[in-house]
Amino acid sequence: MRKSKRYFLNFVEEFIMNPKYVGYIGGRMEIYDNEGDGQYAVDEDRYFTKDVGFHEFRDKWDFKNVGPRTLARIRRELKDKYLDSI
Repeated sequence: MRKSKRYFLNFVEEFIMNPKYVGYIGGRMEIYDNEGDGQYAVDEDRYFTKDVGFHEFRDKWDFKNVGPRTLARIRRELKDKYLDSI
């Protein structure tokens, strides 16, 4: 029986040095799959936002294993809500 594809999510915040962006939260969501050795991310999505709701979103999904449909939904929400244009 084939094991279903799963993804492990890890949020990594990055220090923003530019004083123009004080108050912003920036970083990446690393995506690992259960088919590799788990040492390297297979993909990542960026975030950059002032939305304080991001903390709740990150806490909900950080260090979680999810399936493909849930991953697609999380990626859409990250892009639509937490990737500000500057």
